[in-house]
Amino acid sequence: MNQGKIWLVVKPTVGLPLFLGGVTVIALAVHAAVLTTTAWYPAYYSGKAAVAAAMPAKAAATTTTAPVSAAATGTEAAAVVIAKAPTGKP
Repeated sequence: MNQGKIWLVVKPTVGLPLFLGGVTVIALAVHAAVLTTTAWYPAYYSGKAAVAAAMPAKAAATTTTAPVSAAATGTEAAAVVIAKAPTGKP
């Protein structure tokens, strides 16, 4: 242990509760900050279902799918969505 000599100065019965209490305070502070500064986390935390955004028609028209084998037996497959790069031409 790199800092093992600290227990010669601070008793473990005092140091460990202070350390664990500090970790708890920091964790609660981070959670409170996330809850108060984001819009999505309180809805997620309360269990409300999120509405999935639909893909715009323009984006759907410019995508292609490529089949990808997901299993060695070939019985399963996954689709990968690859967006076409804009060419700058109308």
